[in-house]
Amino acid sequence: MVLYTLDAEFVMIGDGDTRKLDHLKKKRRKHLGACPIECRELIDLLNKGQLKDSDIRKVLFPIANQTTGEMTPNENREG
Repeated sequence: MVLYTLDAEFVMIGDGDTRKLDHLKKKRRKHLGACPIECRELIDLLNKGQLKDSDIRKVLFPIANQTTGEMTPNENREG
């Protein structure tokens, strides 16, 4: 999930699991695929400084299940 734009070429991405908010990945836009989903509540939380990794996971979980099949939220985690 793209969290914010650095410049015309780069964005910062995170998934709340392997890429947490304190360790986002810098990525070139040209290497990302477009997804027509915008989550207004995450944008509002990010702007307020209240966004948590769990908020991102909750939003991404149903989207990921559409392409990978049904799993529980903690089924893909170790430990």
